[in-house]
Amino acid sequence: MPVPISEFTFFVDAHLYAFNGGELPADESDLQDAGIVSVDIPSGYGLDLGERIPVRVRATSYGLRFYARLLGVRDPLQLEELERVVAAAEQREDPRSVG
Repeated sequence: MPVPISEFTFFVDAHLYAFNGGELPADESDLQDAGIVSVDIPSGYGLDLGERIPVRVRATSYGLRFYARLLGVRDPLQLEELERVVAAAEQREDPRSVG
């Protein structure tokens, strides 16, 4: 049975993102090994400190959690929504899950 792929949009602080040059402490093979299918990072965002950049990720449940750790996501609302998306994907993965 194929592993379900879900999509989640992380909102990353533009200043922090620019400060790190958009680089993550992982290379492409690390991302693929973690189950990340694609990452869409739009361009055209300024350095307004209040601005947040949407980073859309398609990945397995593990891959989404892995990417959240790479980004250092600490926002409780984002983490709560991520867990909802992951739980739904894991329920789809296990057909015995009911509820």
